[in-house]
Amino acid sequence: MEELLQTRAEILITVVGIGGCGCNTVNMLHESNLGHSVNLLAVNTDLATLNFIDVENKVLIGENLTNGYGAGADPAVGLKAAQESEEAIENALQGSDVVVITAGFGGGTGTGASPLVAKVARELGISCIAIVTLPFESEGKMRMDYALQGLGDIKEPAQAFITLSNDLLLKGLCDSVGLFSAFKQSNDVLKNLVSALVQMFTQTGFINVDKNDFSRILSYEGESILGVGKAESEDQYLEALEQALNNPLVSIANIDTAKGIIIQIVCREEIQLSTYDGIPKQIRSKLANESALIVVGVTLDPNLDSALEILLIASGISCADKQVSNKEQTKKVSYLDDDLSFIRHESSSIESNEQVASAEADYTDIPAITRKLLEAQRLNDLAQVKV
Repeated sequence: MEELLQTRAEILITVVGIGGCGCNTVNMLHESNLGHSVNLLAVNTDLATLNFIDVENKVLIGENLTNGYGAGADPAVGLKAAQESEEAIENALQGSDVVVITAGFGGGTGTGASPLVAKVARELGISCIAIVTLPFESEGKMRMDYALQGLGDIKEPAQAFITLSNDLLLKGLCDSVGLFSAFKQSNDVLKNLVSALVQMFTQTGFINVDKNDFSRILSYEGESILGVGKAESEDQYLEALEQALNNPLVSIANIDTAKGIIIQIVCREEIQLSTYDGIPKQIRSKLANESALIVVGVTLDPNLDSALEILLIASGISCADKQVSNKEQTKKVSYLDDDLSFIRHESSSIESNEQVASAEADYTDIPAITRKLLEAQRLNDLAQVKV
């Protein structure tokens, strides 16, 4: 057994930063020194950005198309650039066991190129998870439209995708916080997630979660949750679990409809059996599906900066709006208003049941995190009108 553990091939995780936001993120991860099991790759149409960052592995895409001057905030240009350099992208991903894509959606390169990078990874048989940011509301409707289109395009090739909301970041911080400090906090969220993933794959635990477990969980289609929680003492493990479930930037999707869940427990000292049993039991109590697959891993790390750390990955989550009773399903009612008019297929009012059903399907395709932000803005606007 010892020989088997010593000769087991190491997992290689490739974190691909695409576009300006993605490249800044992998540059920050480079400074964190995640270890030789992590390959950081920067992909961009902007040569100046690539030259600025310290990441060793870089791919300039669309050199003939853009001449190294970026995609001009046009996702179509970003996609064409990636298609032009698809062979270079494929070569850069070869040998990876897991690909984590990070990008800002709403612009050109990140929005347009990310789905193709995910497609290349999938064709190579590599598990792929995408973690992307949504634009600030103040950046306008067009950028949000681009972002939503990008999410629609990346859903199929990526086994799982998680959205980070810049607006939620803004709401969670005080008004006086600096711009760079705010984005650093957003990057710290991503760094913690990636670091936890790396630890799960690269450290041999008492109970292992391996690449096959990861691939199995990500095989369930739907929205995903990825969160990390920490506790200063073992008896606070439920608080750590709640942190992982309720990350203000990530976990607006509801875990109760998840089909597959990974729980990775990292502890500084041996934990009690009751703690090990209590964590998945607490998760199980939140699930509507009793047949959901839960995989639990445990790793001992004497150098952990907290007593307990929990990484939670949940997939196959259905949109809450789809979880309605049969009685409710028979009612042909549209919940769309003018704030959501950009998802209608036609500008005229919807009159037939078929058109209503089509519009509702489009609405539920929007990630939960975005729908809730739109609803919050609508209620805020209504309150101002009443005043």
